Amino acid sequence: MRSPLCAAICAFALLPSFAHADDRPLEDTFAAFSRCDAQFFSSLQANADAWRSLAPLGHSGRAAWIAVGNRASSTANSVDLKNSPTLAGLKLLSYFDESSDLGTLGRYLYWGFMVDASPDRVAQQLSPLIADRERLQQDGPAYVRSEVKAGDRWLAVRTQSGSAPGTSRLERVLLLEPEGPRGAQTRVSCSLQGAIDGELLAELRPDIPLAEYPRPTAPTQFDDVAVPPTVLKELDASLLQPRFKSLTYTFQSLKDNGERTTPVTIRFEAKDGLLRKTEIYSDKFWVDRLTQANLIQLKSKMNGVGDGRVLLTQSLESSLPLGWILGRTLKANLVMEEFPAKPGDEPSESELSCKIGQRFPAREVFASLAGDAIRLECIQGNYRTTRAYIEDLGVALDLESTSGSTHQKNEIASLEFSR
Repeated sequence: MRSPLCAAICAFALLPSFAHADDRPLEDTFAAFSRCDAQFFSSLQANADAWRSLAPLGHSGRAAWIAVGNRASSTANSVDLKNSPTLAGLKLLSYFDESSDLGTLGRYLYWGFMVDASPDRVAQQLSPLIADRERLQQDGPAYVRSEVKAGDRWLAVRTQSGSAPGTSRLERVLLLEPEGPRGAQTRVSCSLQGAIDGELLAELRPDIPLAEYPRPTAPTQFDDVAVPPTVLKELDASLLQPRFKSLTYTFQSLKDNGERTTPVTIRFEAKDGLLRKTEIYSDKFWVDRLTQANLIQLKSKMNGVGDGRVLLTQSLESSLPLGWILGRTLKANLVMEEFPAKPGDEPSESELSCKIGQRFPAREVFASLAGDAIRLECIQGNYRTTRAYIEDLGVALDLESTSGSTHQKNEIASLEFSR
């Protein structure tokens, strides 16, 4: 019995061709694109006259490419296609070219087209142009054709959703994924994932310059990255001064659906009016941070995932009240950059805003705590937290958090400190 996808593809393949002569350059280039190799860029060069009216082109040797502003930037890695081009009766909206480095999870490249139709319709109408279309599998609402590199050959494999190839495995994938409200549009992309190196890029991606090739780098040590003096100068140590040497506590989060997370251990070390924080999620994953009072972040580094760089606050503007006055707001605007920088990196901006709430006994946070706690309702991007600033210690502890549709409350199981 044939699958629904096979039935759709086979039925469409029997239809007579209705392509116009003017469509041939786009069809040839898309067919080359679907191979997910350098032939796409050769076809763009051969059909440059047709594509030049649709998008900005770059050229080098025998290859051409659709030029985006910055493939490493989420805001500049795509371009709209002009003159409403259509392919097999489907409107092409834009071209994207994306690059990211997830460290131990691998490097990821995506390039392709946004199409104004659902994945089912795209799979049906573009199937005659897709290389090895018999290997295109349906995976939920998406369609996938995947391969893995074995020596000098690409071997067909079945889809492995939810698994990262890491730095020892290399995968090549053609993806048709739903996008936009109700999946009315489709991202048609080629992707290289995992152990991407310069040799592979030279073979498959002639559009990527040598300056963007992966280079081995020594791990960046968290303590070796200095916070700029101009940032330290902005900090107000009088209001947010730590009053302990070290503090360790363990908590679990309780989600609204009743699920409990794995226990997390937090360790603070106070030095020079700042807090060195270590968040231990497992023996293989932890996060280092330098903060003021666990409110304003100065730098951070993920260990066990990511690319091993340090996210450093390069500039800071803060507005702190003179005291813990009900209704007043503590604000900080941060500009952060990865260190050491890589080609295409862009700074990220973040604003922290914490509204000062009521005082309440700190023992309500944990039984052994003395004095008052001050409730803070904080917003930073799409992340909201309710925190308790423990006045006797000079540190803010998270009580609740909301990210997207996920809300959870923290329950402290143990806490100890030394002065």
